[in-house]
Amino acid sequence: MMKKSLCCALLPTASFSTFAAAKTEQQIADIVNRTITPLMQEQAIPGMAVAVIYQGKPYYFTWGKADIANNHPVTQQTLFELGSVSKTFNGVLGGDAIARGEIKLSDPVTKYWPELTGKQWQGIRLLHLATYTAGGLPLQIPDDVRDKAALLHFYQNWQPQWTPGAKRLYANSSIGLFGALAVKPSGMSYEEAMTRRVLQPLKLAHTWITVPQNEQKDYAWGYREGKPVHVSPGQLDAEAYGVKSSVIDMARWVQANMDASHVQEKTLQQGIALAQSRYWRIGDMYQGLGWEMLNWPLKADSIINGSDSKVALAALPAVEVNPPAPAVKASWVHKTGSTGGFGSYVAFVPEKNLGIVMLANKSYPNPVRVE
Repeated sequence: MMKKSLCCALLPTASFSTFAAAKTEQQIADIVNRTITPLMQEQAIPGMAVAVIYQGKPYYFTWGKADIANNHPVTQQTLFELGSVSKTFNGVLGGDAIARGEIKLSDPVTKYWPELTGKQWQGIRLLHLATYTAGGLPLQIPDDVRDKAALLHFYQNWQPQWTPGAKRLYANSSIGLFGALAVKPSGMSYEEAMTRRVLQPLKLAHTWITVPQNEQKDYAWGYREGKPVHVSPGQLDAEAYGVKSSVIDMARWVQANMDASHVQEKTLQQGIALAQSRYWRIGDMYQGLGWEMLNWPLKADSIINGSDSKVALAALPAVEVNPPAPAVKASWVHKTGSTGGFGSYVAFVPEKNLGIVMLANKSYPNPVRVE
């Protein structure tokens, strides 16, 4: 059974009353340790790094091993694969491109990829790609799609199951293509645009799509069935699941997204707001660009049940919010992520100035992360 916990990482409804009484770092550490230690034991997680942002200040905690064979401990500098938390970077970068006037979410996809001549693409907009509502694009791009020609062939031959905007079906092939097309007008590659427009302005100096040689020493191994693994390369991997980062940088990422008023670059500030705007309602959840939001306060079960892959990966009716609703401070803003050997969770409530980052070098079930 999943362990009911007091930590804000896992029981948001209890967290704020719990943390409201926590005046010291030691009290926060006690709450976090009571949650993470049994979690690591139950899920056999080799190493974890957690950040709690409380009253706007980050507190960092680390446990276990980043590399079992070489006995390297997890530190605040250890790099973890973020998996689908990378989509939040995609959403903010896309929002920045919108703020610069380079793209519009209402633009047809074919404006940025004219080679998509199939009739099925005529009614599909960038908004649909960014929010998984194009009509049933698959979760993954097939492994045998290894170059741009094969990628075009894949999208040309895809046939939608529903009209655009009818249903949301979570898909790397959807938001991944959005990210790739959103940077086209800049003339930069996705990695270059991300570095120049998001990572460098926010001083995320240890966040990478391609981990450079001098940072490899800090790159944790993920563990799958006890064996060390790193994410395999694939088409649109950078856009959908390819970011690696440290707990310090991820706390900084949460702080910037929770309160962008200190972000100096106006287009980035606007991009952060656009990523948390509400474009579709799916049950209790609102879909942003990368980020997913629920109204706060809420019941913990809303997050736990919504994060279960049976729900998160299901095709569910989408109700368009038109015009999109601006970011709401009383929101639980969050995203789960995983690769073959890593699991991550990021969440925050802007109104409370409280956030959580959980990074692990083993993938484990989403509901356990947010319980």
